[in-house]
Amino acid sequence: MGHARELITMDVYADNKGIIADGVLEMEEYMRKVLPNPKETDLFKKELLDIVVDVTEFLPDTG
Repeated sequence: MGHARELITMDVYADNKGIIADGVLEMEEYMRKVLPNPKETDLFKKELLDIVVDVTEFLPDTG
């Protein structure tokens, strides 16, 4: 990391237990918002399976 001694690097970057613990609740809330909800994902998959697209206009004429 460019520090003169490994101990300085460890002090600066490795001793973050308190910082991480302080942010857990905020991170959990954010993760609930951004991670997929299994019920919503299953519903989305079912809706996708119901979608049928006619692609024949995009295929080359074989006749």
